[in-house]
Amino acid sequence: MRLVTAFVTLLVCSMVLSPALWRSRATAGDGKQHVLILHSYHKGLEWTDSEDQGILSVLKSRSPDIDVHTEYMDTKRISTDAYYSGFSRFLKRKYAAIAFQVVLVTDDDAFNFYLKYHQALFPGVPAVFCGVNYFKDSDRAGRQGLITGVVEAFDIPNTLRTALRLHPDTTRVIVINDRTTTGLANKKILEEVRPEFEEKVSFVFLENVDMAEVLEEVGYLAKGDLILLMTFNRDRSGNVYDYDQSIALISRAARVPIYGVWDFYLGKGIVGGMLTSGRDQGRTAAEIALRIVNGEKVRNIPVVQESPNRYMFDYLQLKRFRLRQSELPENSIVINLPDSFYGRYKRFILVSAAIIATLSLIIVILLVNISLRKRFEKALRESEEKYRDLYDHAPDMYHSINREGIILDCNATEVAMLGYPKEEIVGRPIADFLTEDSRKTHEREFSTLTEHRTLFGLEREFRRKDGATFTASLNVFIDVDAQGRLTRTKTIGRDVTEQKRVEEALRKSREELRSLSDHIQSALEEERGHIAREIHVELGQVLSKLKLDLAWLKKRLGGDQQPLREKTEAMSGLVDSTIKTVQRISSALRPGVLDYLGLAAAIEWQAQEFRDQTGIDCTVAVPPDGSVPDQDVATAVFRIFQEALTNVIRHARATRVAVRLEKDDGAVRLAIQDNGRGIPDEKAASHASFGLISMKERARFLGGRVSIDSLPGEGTTITVNIPCRKAATP
Repeated sequence: MRLVTAFVTLLVCSMVLSPALWRSRATAGDGKQHVLILHSYHKGLEWTDSEDQGILSVLKSRSPDIDVHTEYMDTKRISTDAYYSGFSRFLKRKYAAIAFQVVLVTDDDAFNFYLKYHQALFPGVPAVFCGVNYFKDSDRAGRQGLITGVVEAFDIPNTLRTALRLHPDTTRVIVINDRTTTGLANKKILEEVRPEFEEKVSFVFLENVDMAEVLEEVGYLAKGDLILLMTFNRDRSGNVYDYDQSIALISRAARVPIYGVWDFYLGKGIVGGMLTSGRDQGRTAAEIALRIVNGEKVRNIPVVQESPNRYMFDYLQLKRFRLRQSELPENSIVINLPDSFYGRYKRFILVSAAIIATLSLIIVILLVNISLRKRFEKALRESEEKYRDLYDHAPDMYHSINREGIILDCNATEVAMLGYPKEEIVGRPIADFLTEDSRKTHEREFSTLTEHRTLFGLEREFRRKDGATFTASLNVFIDVDAQGRLTRTKTIGRDVTEQKRVEEALRKSREELRSLSDHIQSALEEERGHIAREIHVELGQVLSKLKLDLAWLKKRLGGDQQPLREKTEAMSGLVDSTIKTVQRISSALRPGVLDYLGLAAAIEWQAQEFRDQTGIDCTVAVPPDGSVPDQDVATAVFRIFQEALTNVIRHARATRVAVRLEKDDGAVRLAIQDNGRGIPDEKAASHASFGLISMKERARFLGGRVSIDSLPGEGTTITVNIPCRKAATP
């Protein structure tokens, strides 16, 4: 029945935790490092809680990026094979999407569970154990790269030696222990150290009994008896007791000293002993886990065989059994000590000392503040003088105006630039110093200034007192009140008259260079056409006549003139090759198909030449009527197409090119798309990319543009848009 209840509980937990399971899967890629804490026992058991607190005190304080997951096996209540199998399936489902860096297992049951199921649940994930009572090196055999930790080597010998030294009349040691996994391990260790003490005392074991029997036996103990309390969490009838319950019941029934080996009994009825701390166990294990998370190899981290144990005693029990503190081992920790004067009035003493220290500090601060204030006042005066000097002698003009547009202040530089005395500038509207056009712009835009906090590059034309004008570029910074209304502006201005003159001259120079470039391109195209025609007509005719003459000569050679016939055939083949070369050169200089069949046919012809030359697949889509009446536009589009194909051959490493020609709204549009490696941004913007520059300049001169859309590894699309300047003839 208990097993069925456990499975039902497990099923309900699975259903309740399903949303959490999905959330864990959703967050498995959150970049955090995941650590699983697997406790043998249940939450609320003081030993388990102290281990958990020790682990978290290290993980949370030192590594905030670690995501900690905690599970309780509850083996004090149920520990059957079927339960372990079901629990493993539950963990497998819950944490299927989480990759753990390390698993922290506490106490023997969780450790043994990891040894049995880690291949199925956590393949390759290392484990750090703590609280394991009887660790064997064989547990790590073949798993040196997976298992390490800290052994719970509780110190029974030193606890007994101390107890017998403090109670020299002891003749019997009553050992209270249960038959749980921990209890069996306790007895095994006790049996190993028992021979050391059997000459002095006899051992009586209270185990595999009900709690009522334990309390009855304890109540009969008298002088000469001493209790060694191990663990008693489950009695023979299956009743479960946590550590607080068992020590409370036993200490109330006992009239003889009780000693233990764990600190969770301290302060609740035991005198003390060499105690093992669950918090220290957890802290030590967490330190090891952090080393693994930080990349240290598990095989390089030895198992900590010496548990961090300490002598600890309860003053109330020492007083009850008339034991002196001086008889305790050196460096023993004693709790529940009576209050000393300092202990009783500690808070008052600390508060008084804090008040005195605070008042003394205030006095010192006031003295220092007075000294600093004098120093700051002097520095402020010097700073104001430096600011005024910088303000008046800055290379740029500076002024501020209020919401009515009245000048509140200006610097000496602006006074010199306007040619007015400062008293004739301050208090007047800024519009009085602007030319007519700039005054209208100012009056139109001034009311909208509060929509901005800063304005850069405003250009206004100012008029000097002598009538001369200059253009200033203004940077305006706006102050507003709580209602968002303008209170004043702070404006920095720079005379850009010469700069604008240079920019205008540069613009004209660029236009002239582009005109010259277009003229050169036109002359070059015309010369190419002329040369192509000359080569095609003159040289082509001569080669054709030469081929005919060779054919005539071959027919008149007799059969006995075989060497001459072979020479003639070779010359005829050379003439054919030369004719093809002439045709190729002529087409390269100026394709006749462009002049006679139009742009669409020329693009199809060039695409076929590209396919034949490179073996790259090239598809072409052209409109049914692909003619372009403007020969300059047709030539520019064709040359850009040729340059784009040249770039594909040289740089793209493409296997496919798609070309589309379109005509709409009086414009020609050509798109060349490849699946190559793309053009890096710095390459596309480089002044050394002459091919790209040539394409853009050809289109720009005709009022068009070339756009390049490219991503590394995803190919390139070059789009050409050029308006047709001549209407098609009917």
